[in-house]
Amino acid sequence: MAAAVTIRRMTPTIAAVVIDDPTRSLNVLSPEVLAELAEALATIAADVKLEGLIIASTKPSGFLAGADIGSFSTRLAEPGIDAAGLCRQGQALFGQLAKLPLVTVAAVHGPCLGGGMELAIWCDRRIAADLPHTQLGFPEAKLGLCPGWGGTARTPRMIGLANAVELITTGEPVSATAAFRLGLVDDVIPRSTPPEKLADELLAAAVRMIVAERASGQYLRDRQRWSQPIAQSETELMFLGATAGAMIQQKTGGHYPAPAATLELMLEAASADLPSACELEAERFATLFGTSVNRALLNVFHLQQRTKQPLAATQSGAHPSRQSTADSRRPTVAILGAGTMGRGIAAANVRRGHRTLLADTRPDALTAAIPAILREAAYDKEAKGPTLEKTTAAAALLTRVDTDAQLGSADMVVEAIVEELAAKHALYERLEAVVTPQTILCSNTSTLPITRLAAKLKHPERFCGLHFFNPVRKMQLVEVIRGEQTSDETLAMVTSYARALGKTPVVVRDSPGFLVNRLLMPYMNEALVLLTEGVPIKAIESAAKAFGMPMGPLTLHDVVGLDICQHAGRVLHAAYADRVVETPVLSTLIAADRLGQKNGRGFFDYPPSKSDGPPKGKPSAEAETLLAPLRQPAAARTDVTDRLLLPMLLEAIRAVEEGVAADPRDVDLALILGIGFPPFRGGLFYWADTVGAEELVRKVESFSELGARYEPPTALTKAAAQSSAIERRRLTDVLKHE
Repeated sequence: MAAAVTIRRMTPTIAAVVIDDPTRSLNVLSPEVLAELAEALATIAADVKLEGLIIASTKPSGFLAGADIGSFSTRLAEPGIDAAGLCRQGQALFGQLAKLPLVTVAAVHGPCLGGGMELAIWCDRRIAADLPHTQLGFPEAKLGLCPGWGGTARTPRMIGLANAVELITTGEPVSATAAFRLGLVDDVIPRSTPPEKLADELLAAAVRMIVAERASGQYLRDRQRWSQPIAQSETELMFLGATAGAMIQQKTGGHYPAPAATLELMLEAASADLPSACELEAERFATLFGTSVNRALLNVFHLQQRTKQPLAATQSGAHPSRQSTADSRRPTVAILGAGTMGRGIAAANVRRGHRTLLADTRPDALTAAIPAILREAAYDKEAKGPTLEKTTAAAALLTRVDTDAQLGSADMVVEAIVEELAAKHALYERLEAVVTPQTILCSNTSTLPITRLAAKLKHPERFCGLHFFNPVRKMQLVEVIRGEQTSDETLAMVTSYARALGKTPVVVRDSPGFLVNRLLMPYMNEALVLLTEGVPIKAIESAAKAFGMPMGPLTLHDVVGLDICQHAGRVLHAAYADRVVETPVLSTLIAADRLGQKNGRGFFDYPPSKSDGPPKGKPSAEAETLLAPLRQPAAARTDVTDRLLLPMLLEAIRAVEEGVAADPRDVDLALILGIGFPPFRGGLFYWADTVGAEELVRKVESFSELGARYEPPTALTKAAAQSSAIERRRLTDVLKHE
């Protein structure tokens, strides 16, 4: 096996330690790579002729994505693991870079995250290529941790405490140019550099930087400064702690302890020297390592990584060997429908460099959609708006379609027209007359069965559902729905296409509501039932938010639109009549023209606001008056959370038992990405396993008088029956083997 870490001589006095793990598509700091890195640094330290060292990667995918999370997760199961000791080992290894009698420079392209970022900050200087996929940062907070290899100690001494607090506690990466403005990198190779010359130019720039630093000696003065306490007064520290703490509390709701713990650590370490700051970091890391939130967030990470693997499409039977053809080139994609969803899907395609055709039977809708799509596709995060360069590039990719014949060049068609079966059938008939025999057709339907939609197609094997969620620009989830005749190759192509858009595809079998809407239905329906039982609106909303949901179920009704919820509810009631309780709540509010946020009146009132954020609802006296006759006398309840969550869980079990979802992990990821199920819970099934099957059965049976929606499915009762005082049987294990 070829080595992952090699030493290359750049000049007689400058060497490069090059990382390129041949066993992986992206470099990570696995135990094996760390061992090789230690050997390489020992060799460098013994070479008295050297004056400079470059840390670089020759892997096209990037520099370093961080620690090997798979190996890291395995360590959680080791009894008596010394987490602080692991931190000290990493700090000692990387710390050698700041002690070598030569200039050290990290040459970065692509991802430089977590442990990779920590390796870079222990170097004297950093230089980065300004590429679209170059990202620098510390995502540890998103795993319920703080950096452990010197990130919280070195970074604030380099870029300032306030900047470091924001960078590390949010876990959000920054681009090369943003990192340059922060002082996180010292030079940037411009994006205009020809791709074939980029690697050589990056290394050449690093060599020039070493020569300049040797001449000026500034790197030695910075080493001295960065080893000292941070010059910041007690008043400044208190102000930063108060403002940053308030922002963290507002963002996390107190459910994620790592950001607050990291802030506290960085404030405490500010007055310490570098070695003491590193020791404080190791100790704080150990308190976060292995906590319930850390384990849950690691589970979410593995759920996301699982969808990136080639076998992801095999969730519902796609053949993995056929997926490679989907990645060979960017397809030309036609979007049919210039409404809200069509615009969002078109913008996502243009933003990812796909030639995009946009069609609609309404010329005025097309005229209005084109500039809106270009604005969204050309949006630049740093410029906080579209740029001329990106707008020009986007315009070259977007084509208005006025005749069916223009659709003939499409490799893939995504239909997003009105939810009417006859209208879609008529459109498909026209399409099949002009597209090629290889063209794949997808529908963005959220309610109509894929198999029924395919009934009149000549080639139903090249048709599937591709359900995006609104707003497309924000929602990462895409449901790929397999109809009865959808081919393995089609499924593989479409999942690959969804990943190319930066989305996370979850493959599900065709059934009413597909997966996410089917599981959301019992949650939202139960909220309406609780209202009729006299539970106050505030109690329902508070129970959901205390569990960690991003908003209460009644606010969610308002966001979606009460009329849309009513329509979806009727579709799902027709399919699952024994488990959907009809209430007059929505029809009563709709009759009073209370449709939700779309017209400022739903369960809550939404007065006009000058802010750009989402509308803020206020209690509505009119809504309370309208609902009063529908409600039983108010009763104090302590089981509201169970009433909301258990029907969703039971329906999820049924969906897996029926094969709608092939794996409980698909359900967990779909709900996290699709409805905002709290990541710190690890997923719906992950949370269920923490509660335990026996306890879940006890809870469910206590609601048996409420009917079929609370009947425990077979897998749940089996998991409870197989549990013992010695070992608790996990529900997910039972479902995986059903």
